[in-house]
Amino acid sequence: MGYANRQDQILRVLAAAHGAARARYLSADRTARRTLARMVEQGVVQEHPGRVIALPGTKREVIVARQMGGLIGCAHGVVACGLPTQDTPGPNVHVLVSTTPRAAPLRTTCHHIPDLYVDPLGSPYADAETMLITFMRCAGPLDALIALDAALRGGLVTKDQLRARLHGNRNGPLRRLLDRANPKARSLLETIARYELEEAGATPEVGVEVPIGELDLLLGRIDIETDGHEFHSQRADWEHDRHRDQWLVAHGYTPLRLTSRQVLTHQTVELVRPVAQRLGYWPDREA
Repeated sequence: MGYANRQDQILRVLAAAHGAARARYLSADRTARRTLARMVEQGVVQEHPGRVIALPGTKREVIVARQMGGLIGCAHGVVACGLPTQDTPGPNVHVLVSTTPRAAPLRTTCHHIPDLYVDPLGSPYADAETMLITFMRCAGPLDALIALDAALRGGLVTKDQLRARLHGNRNGPLRRLLDRANPKARSLLETIARYELEEAGATPEVGVEVPIGELDLLLGRIDIETDGHEFHSQRADWEHDRHRDQWLVAHGYTPLRLTSRQVLTHQTVELVRPVAQRLGYWPDREA
């Protein structure tokens, strides 16, 4: 086998490994080691600390995971699964490891997961169950709930699967958070609005079906809609929303539309509470 063929073979392995792997898994013999050294010298691949070989442009999170012999979890794992987040993950990478290393790269957080299996040439991302459980421990409750709602709705996991791994008193808060997750939530905006209303003492129903369609959140007879611009900007959408509101009013509902900016800047409670109090749907905590 010539150099070009050996190089192609290594490149195929790296591509399948999401762009990075330790050198020892790419060069099993002296000839392969020479090929790899030549590829590094020519700039075909790049060598990083820990003898990690990566294709140019490989994500830092993947390189860090290979350096530590672990799996990517938490926010970067959430995004890799296609789940929504309030904010783009920052530079700090959370890596799940079976044994805590003596030293970790800068801007890296380790989570010790006993008996964690890592395929050195497989996906560098943790499976959905493990990633979500770790994220529930690491993130704030709202961020965790956003990921849980979307994962449940998308069928990535079930509540029973997660609950089966949350035994004992230590996991009581996580089980209670899991109980609050709702697969009917159709967007990050719905989850944020619902969470903040619940924290303020109100308990809206989620995804209520009425003849005109599905309501985002229903508090008493108030239909709280969290309108993202991308789904309500076309003329047909605009007209549908008006027909929907007319039907709701005619049938005794009060439609209340919140913009995405209002929800994302945490104005839900201050906008909903006065309307709900006036109509008698806001809970009286002192009662």
